[in-house]
Amino acid sequence: MLRKVGYRMGIVGIEIQRREEAEEVWELQHPAYRVEAALIGVPDLPPLQDTIQSLQACGETFIGYRNEEGDLVGAVAYERIRSSEYTISRMMVHPDFMRQGIGTLLLRHLLTTEKLKFCVWSVTAEIRNLPAIALYERFGFARRMTFSPIEGIEMVKLIRLPSGETTPT
Repeated sequence: MLRKVGYRMGIVGIEIQRREEAEEVWELQHPAYRVEAALIGVPDLPPLQDTIQSLQACGETFIGYRNEEGDLVGAVAYERIRSSEYTISRMMVHPDFMRQGIGTLLLRHLLTTEKLKFCVWSVTAEIRNLPAIALYERFGFARRMTFSPIEGIEMVKLIRLPSGETTPT
């Protein structure tokens, strides 16, 4: 496969308002969230309902990971809640690249960014998504509460207080 011209490998910013980049996120998000949907037995997860237009309008900040060929194979998105409080709204890795440390790289980058590393962070995950919960717990997130937004789905909310320590143990 030829390397895509103009793309570099590693962590990259994503301008989600640009249609081409929103299309790449959409093409990543669907296979990634289909894996979670199969894992928890809920085929119509909300991220699978997104369109390119809804991604462009979501108001979230996206950071991605490109492989050697320039393909977007991982992404994390976050939103500001208050001046020093943020929530991770999406974490996705293409199924062909899962369990290769891409989620860890993205989360480490996000939590060590100078303007964000001393903030309070929250994230929710479906209680049966043990790999995602384990990833967040390695970075100092602690389970705070569970809730059921719709029948058949139980979510856990995890919080990470500012500490500056983000290296998983």
